[in-house]
Amino acid sequence: MKATEHKPGRIFQVQFEPGDDFFKELNRFVREKNIRAGSVFLLGAFTKIDVISGFKSMTGYDVDRRSFGDWRELVALGNISWPDKPPAALGEGVEWSGPQPYVHIHMALSGGPGKNEEVLVGHLSGGILKGGMVVQIFEHI
Repeated sequence: MKATEHKPGRIFQVQFEPGDDFFKELNRFVREKNIRAGSVFLLGAFTKIDVISGFKSMTGYDVDRRSFGDWRELVALGNISWPDKPPAALGEGVEWSGPQPYVHIHMALSGGPGKNEEVLVGHLSGGILKGGMVVQIFEHI
């Protein structure tokens, strides 16, 4: 096991609006505030959402991508980093140009209207917000 000690930095509560492109706005905010490392917690709902629900095999980076166009609620947490190359969680074929913000989010997503007993877990990879969403960001320094 390895451990790295971090000190708490700034804490942000970010309110997103209906119709916002989640990652576009979040990455803009991370760049604007120069958040180099942090933890992210979010609750909200999407009208359109893209997820990566896992790897198709135990080797390589071939991932299972899914998109949904119905109303879905989610609870999620993740981290912020600035990697030099695309993380494996993004799958193969992702263009990447040097260090840039990467918000890695693990989520539990509702099954959609009429499917309340279903839950999908995986990585959040994109989405358009249905209603307001509150995101808390805890910077690590």
